[in-house]
Amino acid sequence: MEVLIMFRSRRLMMLMLAAMMILGVGSAAFAQSATGQLSGTVVDPNGARVPGATVRVTNRDTALERQVTTDENGNFAVQLLPPGKYRAEISAQGFKTAIVEEINVNVTQTATVDVKLETGAVQGGTVTVTAEQPLVQGESSQVGRVIEETQIRQLPLPTRNFQQLLTLSPGTSASVSNNTELGRGDTTITVNGQRTTSNNVRINGIDANSIGTNSTPNIAVPATDSIQEFIVQTSLYDASQGRNAGGNVEAITKSGSNDFHGDIYEFLRNRALNSNDFFLKSAGQPKPVLTRNQFGGTLGGPLVRNKLFFFTSYQGTRERNGASLINSLMSPVLPVFLNNNNRTAADIVAAFNAYNASLPVAQQQAALTAAQINPPPQA
Repeated sequence: MEVLIMFRSRRLMMLMLAAMMILGVGSAAFAQSATGQLSGTVVDPNGARVPGATVRVTNRDTALERQVTTDENGNFAVQLLPPGKYRAEISAQGFKTAIVEEINVNVTQTATVDVKLETGAVQGGTVTVTAEQPLVQGESSQVGRVIEETQIRQLPLPTRNFQQLLTLSPGTSASVSNNTELGRGDTTITVNGQRTTSNNVRINGIDANSIGTNSTPNIAVPATDSIQEFIVQTSLYDASQGRNAGGNVEAITKSGSNDFHGDIYEFLRNRALNSNDFFLKSAGQPKPVLTRNQFGGTLGGPLVRNKLFFFTSYQGTRERNGASLINSLMSPVLPVFLNNNNRTAADIVAAFNAYNASLPVAQQQAALTAAQINPPPQA
C-alpha cells in the first residue's frame, strides 16, 4: 500500500510539472518580441563574398555585445537586438578591420549594413565609416513608419499623448482628441479604413489594448518623455505581427545606460493663453475655465556598469476644465408635446427648427407656433 501511494504521488507531481511546462510554453507563444535586427553582406575589394568573417555588434549605450560569423555567401544576421544605436566591427584574415558607427536599429525592423573590406598586411589596421540609413526598407515588405524620440519631443502635443502622432503614418486617420478623457487626451485610430477596434497596440511587446473595447481609447499611455520610439505598421506585416486587420502599434520605452540621464518638465495650458471659441464669442459667452499642469521627470543610469541598469519615470496632471452652455430652451416645449396626444411628428419637427428672433416668445407661452418658426432654407 505504501509503495502504491508513493507511485501515485510521484505520478501526480509529474502531471503537475507537465501542466506548468505547457502553461509556460503557451504564455511564451503569445509573447511578441519588441526588438529589431541587423543584417548585411561582407565583400572584398573586388566584390567577392568573404565567408567566415567575424561581426561583433555593440550597443552604444549599454555595451550589450553580440558576435556572429558570415556564412559561405558572406551574409550575416544579428537578431533580437533591443532598439538603439549600435557599432559593428568586422574582421577577417588578411583584411583590415572595418568599423561601422551609428547604426540605428528600430523596433520590428531590419537594419542593413553592407561592408567592403580592404586588404592589409599590418595587424590592427582599421577603417571606420558611418552607417547610412536606407530610404526604403528592403529587408521586409511591411508598410509603416517609425517615430523616433527626436520627433516625439519636438512635434507639438497639446495633450502630451503619443497617440496623436500615430497619424504621421500614411493610411492612418484619427478623431479629434478628447482633452479631458481620463486626463490623457485619448483618440480613436483608423488604419486603411478598418474599424477603430481592429488595431493592435503593444508596449515593450506586451498587449496594451483596451480590455473592454479593444480600441485605442483608455489604453495604457506612458509619459511622452519615457518613450524611445514607436512604429505604426499599416499593411503587409509578417505573421509575428498578426492578431488584427488594422494597424499594429509597437511602442518602446527608454532604458537605462552606462551614463546617467534624465529630465524635468512642466507644461502649462490655461485660458489666458487661449483664444475664445468662435460660437461662444458670438453668443457673448466668456472663455471656459482651463488650467492644466502636466509635470514630471525621468531618470536612468547604471546600477552595475555594462550589466544592470535602471530607468524610472513620473508624470502628474492637475486640471480644471469647464464647459460653457451655448444652447438653451426658453419655453417648456417638450412637456407640452408629451402631454398632448393630438400632436404629430410633423408638429415636433416644426417646433424645433431654427427660432425666429424677430418674433419673440412670451415667457409664459407653453409652446411655439408655426408663425414663430423660421421656414427651412430653400434650395
